[in-house]
Amino acid sequence: MFTVRELREKYLSFFQSKQHDRFPSGSLVPYDVTGRLDESLLFNGAGMVQFKPYFRGVAKPTNKRLTTAQKCVRTGDIEEVGDLTHLTFFEMLGNFSFGDYFKKEAIEFSWEFMFDPKWLGLDKARVCCTVFEEDSEAFEVWSKLWTEAGFDASSKVFKLGEETNYWPAGAFSAGPPGPCGPNSEMFFWTPNDEPPPKAPYTREDYLRDEKAGKWLEIWNDVFIQYEWKGHHRDPARPSEGYVKEGLEDLPFQSIDTGMGLERTITVLNGKRSLYENDAFEPILGAITAVSGMKYGTAEVTDRAMRVIADHVRTATFCIADGVLPSNTGRGYVLRRLIRRAVLKGQRTLGIEQPFFHTVAKAVEESLGSFYTELVDRRETIAETLRNEEALFRRTLRDGEARLSEALETSKGKQLSGEFAFRLYDTYGFPLEVTQELAEEAGRTVDVEGYEAAMREAQERSRGAGGMETVYGGVSSEEQFSHLPATKFLGYAQREATAEVLACAVRPSGEVLIALDQTPFYAASGGQISDEGVLQIGNTVHRVLDVQKNHGVFLHVVEGLDENAVGLAGSSVKAVVDTKRRSNIQRNHTATHLLHAALRQVLGKHVAQAGSYVGPGHLRFDFAHGKAMTPDEIAEVERIVNEQTLANTDVNTHVDIPIAEAKARGAMALFGEKYGDKVRMVEIGEFSRELCGGTHVRTTGEIGMFKIMNEASAASGVRRIEAVTGEGAYEWALAEAERLKEAASALKASPKEILHAIEKLHEQNRELKHKIEKLRTEGAGGAANTTQLGPVELAVQRLDGAEPKEITLVADRLAENKPERVSVVASTHEGKVTFVAKVGSEALRHKVHAGNLVRSLATIAGGSGGGRPDFATAGGKLPEKLDEALNEAEKLVREMIGSA
Repeated sequence: MFTVRELREKYLSFFQSKQHDRFPSGSLVPYDVTGRLDESLLFNGAGMVQFKPYFRGVAKPTNKRLTTAQKCVRTGDIEEVGDLTHLTFFEMLGNFSFGDYFKKEAIEFSWEFMFDPKWLGLDKARVCCTVFEEDSEAFEVWSKLWTEAGFDASSKVFKLGEETNYWPAGAFSAGPPGPCGPNSEMFFWTPNDEPPPKAPYTREDYLRDEKAGKWLEIWNDVFIQYEWKGHHRDPARPSEGYVKEGLEDLPFQSIDTGMGLERTITVLNGKRSLYENDAFEPILGAITAVSGMKYGTAEVTDRAMRVIADHVRTATFCIADGVLPSNTGRGYVLRRLIRRAVLKGQRTLGIEQPFFHTVAKAVEESLGSFYTELVDRRETIAETLRNEEALFRRTLRDGEARLSEALETSKGKQLSGEFAFRLYDTYGFPLEVTQELAEEAGRTVDVEGYEAAMREAQERSRGAGGMETVYGGVSSEEQFSHLPATKFLGYAQREATAEVLACAVRPSGEVLIALDQTPFYAASGGQISDEGVLQIGNTVHRVLDVQKNHGVFLHVVEGLDENAVGLAGSSVKAVVDTKRRSNIQRNHTATHLLHAALRQVLGKHVAQAGSYVGPGHLRFDFAHGKAMTPDEIAEVERIVNEQTLANTDVNTHVDIPIAEAKARGAMALFGEKYGDKVRMVEIGEFSRELCGGTHVRTTGEIGMFKIMNEASAASGVRRIEAVTGEGAYEWALAEAERLKEAASALKASPKEILHAIEKLHEQNRELKHKIEKLRTEGAGGAANTTQLGPVELAVQRLDGAEPKEITLVADRLAENKPERVSVVASTHEGKVTFVAKVGSEALRHKVHAGNLVRSLATIAGGSGGGRPDFATAGGKLPEKLDEALNEAEKLVREMIGSA
């Protein structure tokens, strides 16, 4: 039996023996090798994503042959996950050639690795392959190999169209502009109880069996050779195939391959499920430990366990790569996966306590030795998952309340399908639960409307997270991609003379200028760009922004027009706004001190989740599950100011190996892409971070540091906003002025403000005490209790109490009373509210809280319902409240009598 580690190592070792360099997996956040974020993708879903600059020739690899094990996430079929063949997280093994070997060698490598007993030793009888219908070269290479192995090649190699054998899929019809090429796919015959087909075996036979799920794709070789500029099948000459006008040859031909690790190990071990391997064993074992359910017992629980196992892998890796739960983009997908898994655990496996963070430890056990970020981010992963699950469980209760409210207020017998989907999408509320509660209220759910809303959301998900834009189009800035990287002088200089290499005008009218060298910092790593001026001849033009494009700094310049393109070759003087840069540097170094102080005060789970470093203030987002206390904020602020007063040197170490930097304790930030050599910013022994930004020379230059605000930025993410230097001084002046105004309002001197405020607090406490006393005395004392055989009925009326208050009273009445049925009601602002709680013993005697409050509410002119053990309802006729409560005893007796 193959293990995941063994297969991964065999693949990488094989291609290493073919002169490929091992290259680390890219982040799930799709940064390329130059550090540029691919805005066309939500997640990294293929091994080639990080190598786009290499394929286009805008950056050069150290070796033209690379091999990787790439972590991938694809979310287009989330609802299918839980069966035996779908995953959202998987590993893609790949080998790449950038202008080196091409089709013949790539196919021969695939053949050797698949069939040589030294490597995988697959049974050739159980393998077939496909090629693009017009790729005669690939067809001939495969045919020769199969023939030499003693097989009928016509029964082993099949020609197919662009939808299956061109990459991106369907490129000719709808694919995006960009690099493309034909591909060849390899398939394995999966039925263990049915022998593989023998010759003669036709293309039609293959298509029939592939549709039936008998052939499983395990490897895909993509032959990147063209740049697609548009549609290129001539409608007037359909029989003549594809015409060249729409294609341009790339500067060189490349290879992009992908072997799905989970799929391949499944066929190697003779299994039918992607979950039957050693990577999933500890995860499924952890789910068994928290649920008491053993995998393999029943399909309904097995499916739920597979959903949890897949989703916890995806969630764990996403958080390790800097993705945090939110309501947009990658964070939304992560949140949806966590909630879907938690719901399966709660509803299907009966797991009542938070469990997801516990199961996540098994992902580290399974894959942490290879993907060490799981170990490095252990605390952050656990804290984020724990907080997100706690939030969801609260949200789920809110969803039940929203549904009850909708059932009470909606007209007609049918609940809107769109509303039902919103409950699912927002609260993770399953359709079947909505249907069950609606049925109890005598309603149905518009299932067709629900499914339509679901399809629309799935299309949005596929559009955002699919692979159709994996190669991407050419942006207006791509014309600069042939230029050498800009030499950045700004660490030491604020002005410099430079040569204009190229100019361009955006459709918006902005003029972009690329220089051979520049003192201007380009926005990255949270630090905004410099501003300043370019002196061109005798005129001065403002630089409004500087952006980085594949290492080329693009200066956005004001006051130029389309004639600026003629400036190429000119000499200009570039001058940075020094005061603005100095303020930015203060805030950037303060951000490093803040990060270290937070980890010291709150714990090592704190990790940067985002930042903004500008001239006026800094903003720092960090992973932490709860609001900071005033004492914690004060302590962090004290530590940072202690460091600024120490006037410690800020040292920068350039081009040191990343392994050495990490060994010295340098923090690598969430989601950032680093090369083998890095820049480390060191502040004494207090802080070490990998950072490309600009900083002060000593911490004393920061001046005073003041936290202005601490708040939630997203679920599990806190945000601190702070000021330094001039900003802190201005804050101190404003605070002094506000102190004077407060003293005037309190009719006291500034020294007497605290005494005056305490006096007001005392008066306020006395008033609150009087109000509470009145409310308690007006609550009517104890509830009226009546023994009804095996059940005790407790009824209490609380006029003027709000719904939350009567729920608390109902909880108090039900406490330690399993035989009790508690009914609490109130009139408040012209409306009636009922709450019923039924103890476990009373439930055995068929008392149903939902049915009880629905009947009571009907008398009071309203409606409602809920679960057997807890329900709420409302009414519009306060004058009918006593009449309704008097019916409670009769209704409970009838329920007991029917038991």
